[in-house]
Order: sequence, then structure tokens, then C-alpha cells
Amino acid sequence: MTTRAVRVNQVGYPAGWPLRATVVTDSPTPLPWQLRNSAGETATAGETVVHGHDRAAGEDVHTITTTAPTGDDRWTLVVDGVESVPFGTPRYRDLARDAGHFLYLQRSGTPIADPRFGRPAGHVDVSPNRGDGAVACHRSDCPRRRLLFGCRGHDLRGGWYDAGDHGKYAVTTAVTVWLLQYAVERSGAGGVGTTGRTLAEARHGLEFLLAAQLPTGDPDAGMVFAAVHDVRWTGMPLRPDQDPQPRMVRAPTTAATYGLAAVAAQAARVWEVHDPVFAARCRTASDRAWNAATHNPVVYATVAEADGTGGGPYDDDDVRDERYWAAAELAALTGAEEYRYAMPHSGLDPLAALHEGFDWRSTLPLAQLTLALGTGWTAAAAANEARTALATASERLLTNIEGHGTPYVPSDGRYCWGSNSRVLAHATTLGAAADHTGDARFFAGELACLDYLLGRNATGFSQVTGYGARAASRPHHRFFAHAIDPEFPPAPPGVVVGGPNSGLDDPVAVTARSSAPPQKCWIDDPGSWATNEVTIGWNAALTVVSGHVAARLAPPRSLDAAA
Repeated sequence: MTTRAVRVNQVGYPAGWPLRATVVTDSPTPLPWQLRNSAGETATAGETVVHGHDRAAGEDVHTITTTAPTGDDRWTLVVDGVESVPFGTPRYRDLARDAGHFLYLQRSGTPIADPRFGRPAGHVDVSPNRGDGAVACHRSDCPRRRLLFGCRGHDLRGGWYDAGDHGKYAVTTAVTVWLLQYAVERSGAGGVGTTGRTLAEARHGLEFLLAAQLPTGDPDAGMVFAAVHDVRWTGMPLRPDQDPQPRMVRAPTTAATYGLAAVAAQAARVWEVHDPVFAARCRTASDRAWNAATHNPVVYATVAEADGTGGGPYDDDDVRDERYWAAAELAALTGAEEYRYAMPHSGLDPLAALHEGFDWRSTLPLAQLTLALGTGWTAAAAANEARTALATASERLLTNIEGHGTPYVPSDGRYCWGSNSRVLAHATTLGAAADHTGDARFFAGELACLDYLLGRNATGFSQVTGYGARAASRPHHRFFAHAIDPEFPPAPPGVVVGGPNSGLDDPVAVTARSSAPPQKCWIDDPGSWATNEVTIGWNAALTVVSGHVAARLAPPRSLDAAA
């Protein structure tokens, strides 16, 4: 019999809530465990539960479930002489702050004022940059086109760099903006710093989308450009302001346009009490985007369009979910029958979408989260249906939590690109269900998702930089590239990496993990863009989840404090 590891949330467990751990062992019978404090004294003890073979991890495991202790101490779980890494009291408010700050560090077109991670503004037409103040499109009917000389260019400065390169994408920006505004609309910034800081970051991304919307008089008026990125891939490391590649803009798409329609409608609601003029501007942009996408329903991003360039395809040939999402946001804003009619006639299954989880290609769950809030002109029946769907999906997710404690159980057994983002999507669903039902089991499920991300997984690593004794530290990123060149900064704290990916879509991952089970298809290496890249959307989800958990765990304010 051999016990090889005791895997825990390396940040810690909130007092009074479940402390869950996974023990890698081939023992056929339960094993005794002890929870010891920093002095080596046993605070509590018990026996493991034999789980059996965890297929995703490729290991035989036992589980431990007890109640997290009180007190500001460092704790260690010991099983069969094997110790976990020490853990303490979780700092979820700090994690929410750091996760949100990463979006600021990813800004394009803005000097980054940070003592450790500062840099000049990128892509503001200062040599060697060649954008983004006048990026030419290749539409034959562009009104900015000059005979023989081509398009004079579009001003697409600003926004966020989506990932570890210097591309900016409308669909991922829209999801990121939505998540930040959802945190505000849900609970006054969801525990993430201040409402003002969260909204300011959301507005930075939204201003980029507004700039990417084609103006009145353009043949594609109201449509939104899909992306701005380099003509060819650049190497690592590379600071954004030192990128020498020419820039290109990708043609407008229906998905990008519905994305703006959705987040601009959401912004019109959220910003009404903070900046009514901006809210009105967003409402106009949302209306224009909805009408443009409705009249151009099948303009898709394709793989071929991005092939041979320095950007990802972000291809999507089913935009029913984006239309549903935009309709939900506009229905909440206006109550108009057009939008309320569009949702039930979409042919989509909201429950199945919630169980699958959201990402830039699957936005139907975001619509359900908005409808469940019941804000604005949302019909009571629609809100109740969304809340029921959230609770039903969450019940299913809870049944998936076993072995290493993640509700992410893909039907084909293969972990997808950015699998950690699916865990965060499930955490968001569970957290919303907890809010709307008051069922503490759902909140415990949300905590279980953070347990997985912060160390209770088959890699044995926290998947969030700077959080945990053994944490990811070498992401695929051109600027946070200290692992490649010591002259560049390391990854800032609070950045979630993509995580296990059964596809192993890069040479580093396939060489190192070709025979690994799904949950071990990850390597902490800057050369692995398929498993160790970072994105704004993933970090926005981490911001929302950790902020929500911090807010729910915070002690209620006393009457004296509120006075």
C-alpha cells in the first residue's frame, strides 16, 4: 500500500465551511488522518473515505471531508505519514482584487502605472508599433477607402490584450465586460474592491467595443469589427510597445455585433445611476447593434480568415446564443416584446447550456444569469424560469463533484482548452443558485470549485499565480516573461492559467504530457500556450467568483458601522 499525496486548497478553507481534500493512495480500506496546527498538535482527526479510481486524474483516491477550523493558524493534513502543503485562512478578497487588477495590466493604449508591472502604452502609433490609431480594413465598399491606396484606417486604440499576445477580440471583450458589470449589478461590485474601480475597468473594455462599431453612413453601419491583431505572430518575450508587426482588423461579424448589443444594454442599466449620458450612449449603441445583427444574421468569423496571421480565429457559425443573450439584456432594459419573443423562439435549451458552462462561444448561460436577477423590465415569469434552471443545473453540478472535487465532467472525458474557465463558469452558476435559492449546498459547491483551482487537483499545483505554496508561475505571456528573460517581470499574483487540455495543442505540452490522463494534461511552461496561457475572460470570471465568495463570507455590518 502506498500513499503518494494529500491535495488541498493551498490558500485555505473558510471557518465553519467544508474542508475537503483528496488523498492519492491505493489502500483498499479507509486511512486515519489528522489535522495539525503549526505547533504540530492534532486539532481533529478521522478516517478517509475510499473513493476508488478517478478516471480524469488516472489515480486511485480517497477523500476527506470535515469542518474547517477557526483561528488564524497554519494547518496541515497528514495521512499515512504524508503531509499536505500548509494552508491557512483564505484571502478571497485579496484574490478578487488581484484577479481584477490583471485586467488593468492587460490594457492596450494606456500607460500602465504599477510599481512592479508598469510599462509604456502599447499600440498607440509610436515606433516601432504600427497601430492601432489607423488600422486599415479590406472591405471593398469601405467609405474610408481611397482609390488605389486602400482604406485610410480605423481608430481602434484601447481595449485589452486578450491573452499572452497582442490581439484584441470583440467576442472575448464582450464576455469580460459583461462579467464585470454583472458583479456590479448583482451585488454592488460583488465584493470586488469598489463599484467605481470595477466599472472603470468595464468601461475601458466597452469603449473599445463602441469604437469598433461602424458609424452611420457605412454600408455595415452598426456592425462590429471582430478583432485587431498582428499580421504575423511575434516571439517571446516582447513588450507591447515594442511590437513591430503591422496590425490588421478583421471584418465585422454577427457574433461580435450581438455581443455589443448585449453588454451595451447591460451597461445602459448599470450606468444609469453613475453616468446617465454614458448610459444613453450605450443604449443607442445596443439598439444599432441589434438591428444590424438582425439584418446580417450569418456573417461568421472563420478559421480561414485568421490562417497565416498573428491572431486566433475565434470562429463561430452558430450565433443563436449570442442573439438570445442580446435579447435578454435588451428585454431587461426595455421590456419590449421583440426581445421577449426572440428568446423562447431560439430553439436553444437554457438548462443544457448552464450545465455545459459559458465561454466566448457559448453565451446563453449569461442570459440566464441576467434574467434570474429580475432587474429592470424582466418579466417575473422569465426570472422565475431562469432561477429554476439555475437550481436544476446546480443540482446536476453537485452530483459531479467527486474525486478531486470539480463539477467539470466533460461528456467525452476530454478536458477542453481553458478547462479552468469551465470550472469558473460552474462556480458562477452555483453561486447564483445559492443567491436565488438560499441553499447553502450551492455555495459550498462554489467553494469546491475554488478548492480545485487552488490546489485540490491532479496536477498538485494551484492554477492561480501567487496563491499557494505550489502555484503556477510561468504562464505563456509575452510581457510577464521572467521565466524566459530575467529582464521581464514575473506573472502578477491572481492570474488563472488555462489548465489541463486533453488536446495538447502545442509542442511543449505534447512532448511532456502525451500519455497523461485528462486532469494532468498541463505543464507550467511559458512555451505551452495550449495549457498555460491566460486570458481576460478567465480572469474576469475569477474576479466575479472570488469576489462573490468574499462578500458572502464577510461578517454582516453592524448598525454602528453602517451609521
